[in-house]
Amino acid sequence: MIYVLAYPSFAPSCAQQIAEFRARHEPLRAALVPPHITLVFGVAEAYLPGIADLVEIATQHRCALSVSFDSYVIEFDPFEKKHKIFLLCGAGREDLTSLHTQLYDGPHRACLSTAHPFQPHMTVASYDRREDAERVDVRHAIKLPIRAQIEALRIVRFAGGELTTLKTAPFLT
Repeated sequence: MIYVLAYPSFAPSCAQQIAEFRARHEPLRAALVPPHITLVFGVAEAYLPGIADLVEIATQHRCALSVSFDSYVIEFDPFEKKHKIFLLCGAGREDLTSLHTQLYDGPHRACLSTAHPFQPHMTVASYDRREDAERVDVRHAIKLPIRAQIEALRIVRFAGGELTTLKTAPFLT
């Protein structure tokens, strides 16, 4: 499967808070992938050339994005069948939504679930039961708001339990 991810760059103290929180509340994903915002969700590798072109177009005339994570919510992920804690984007939300829309302007758009509108977020915890997610004191562990920069988009492949970066496309500096 192919994904397009944006890895926010955080101040060191924020990065440490998020890393420790994720290691405790979603250890498998935390070991697999750094904190990220998914802009294109898993699609077949056959779409890679078109997605690579869209990523190149999306980054060549845009400056790095400033984002903030201002609040959190517990959501059920129907694809993974998990209850997740999302840190929601405040500042930068519109830019990320626009990027998401632009990156689906191709044949892989048929893979996009219209039943689940895009909500720019970063997943920081995953649980089988909602009650477990509700017991987590996010505000005590992660001081919101958190500000970050997104300096590039990455096309990654998830196969055989491993994540491989296929392409990094930086925004203008």
